[in-house]
Amino acid sequence: MDQKQTPILDALAALERRPIVGFGAPAHHHGNAMPGGMRRLLGRRVFQADVMTPKGLDDRTEGAHALQRAHEIAAEAWNADFCRFVTGGSTQSLHTVLSAVAGPGDTVLIAANAHKAERAHALATGLNAVIIPVEIDPRWDIEHGVSPAVLAEMLAAHPEARAVLIVSPTYFGVTSDIAALADLCHDQGVPLICDAAWGGAFAFCEALPHDPLTKGADAAVYSLHKTMGALAQGSAILAKSGVLDLQRLWMAYELFETTSPSVPILASIDATRRDHALDGERLWTQVLDTAAGLRGQLAKIEGLRVFTRDDLPAGAELDDSKVLVDVSALGVSGYAIDDWLAREHRVSAGLSDARHLLLILSLGTRRADVRALVAGLEDLVRQLAAGTAGLPPLAALPGIDTLQVEMAMAPRAAFVGAAEAVPIEAAEGRIAAEIIAPAPPGVPRLVPGQRISAAHVAWLVAQRDAGAFFLDPVDPSEHTIRVVA
Repeated sequence: MDQKQTPILDALAALERRPIVGFGAPAHHHGNAMPGGMRRLLGRRVFQADVMTPKGLDDRTEGAHALQRAHEIAAEAWNADFCRFVTGGSTQSLHTVLSAVAGPGDTVLIAANAHKAERAHALATGLNAVIIPVEIDPRWDIEHGVSPAVLAEMLAAHPEARAVLIVSPTYFGVTSDIAALADLCHDQGVPLICDAAWGGAFAFCEALPHDPLTKGADAAVYSLHKTMGALAQGSAILAKSGVLDLQRLWMAYELFETTSPSVPILASIDATRRDHALDGERLWTQVLDTAAGLRGQLAKIEGLRVFTRDDLPAGAELDDSKVLVDVSALGVSGYAIDDWLAREHRVSAGLSDARHLLLILSLGTRRADVRALVAGLEDLVRQLAAGTAGLPPLAALPGIDTLQVEMAMAPRAAFVGAAEAVPIEAAEGRIAAEIIAPAPPGVPRLVPGQRISAAHVAWLVAQRDAGAFFLDPVDPSEHTIRVVA
């Protein structure tokens, strides 16, 4: 297929040249009516592009197959047998793939560092989500991927498992040994699903890690908006035939995708695929060169420690566009540094936690952006030395390796049953009735049905006091937690 083609983008351009007088949705009718202030802020062309897929982008029966052709071209670009564009982000994509492989009561093995999306789907649909322990690096206090030895043990302990879901690359850019994990899964006739939200560009540049589909994964979910340039919520599901039932995956997609997908998002995915298929090697070589320069500059700043390939576990690869920095030697939290940089220099890290800043470079990153970041961090270090930064000292923190998962009751029962709110400090021994997922990266540390240990209490209190943001807690003040009554 011709990777220069962009069926969605071309259909949208044709519609702009010859607009249709419609008597249906959207109600703004190509921007004839716009909410107050939107014309000045966004302009009319955003609304002109906001059309329906049938009787807009395509005809009444979608006879031109604009969306379908875009899917086929993208499947070839990723060397896959199946592709669908998703406008509800990779959360929706993950829900779709999980629905295609397992139903209520079925067992799915899910990596401990999986995003809230996977655990939320299991909770809502009644899947039996069995957690696979991941490798933890105590020197860096971060989670890596699933080791083949651990997965072999989990598959032996759960022969009833219908699928395995892992995160590769992690938020920090570290991959798992996909080939070894895929072999273990396929020996059991089980599909390997890869949450590769941050790895969509891997297929298009030799200097990036291997794309999971080329190493044996059966399905991969990519967030094309995270690094590749699509509009926010732009995601894609790619899959290979064989172990996975692609027809069932197609049906699951139709269940979850809205009948009114955002055409601007779809067009941005289509264009992003084209740009990467034609020029991905050059685009990402530039990004990686910029990242290498940033690593060198940060290494010269006293008190900063930069994650490198020497820190990788066996069998892993590193996406060098993710620059992880340990800031704990500065004596203040990453949260506080992130806030200070935003306030004083209008610079924001991709992720901050108590010990780290994660700096994510992508196609839109400019060398001027890197200079602004480095200047901000150098200014911070000077002010910390002079005592003028005004940031609170970082207290001692328990490591992430202290957190263990003990399920005390069925998650669904804990979620819908009687509950009460208790102070986090008084929650030891209780059973969680909500998801607590500090974000980013949005990895749940507690889910409904999980026993809350003393280690969880200590870790959550320390992270909260250091400045963590708990994603969607019932108590936005982060002082109480919902537990089973």
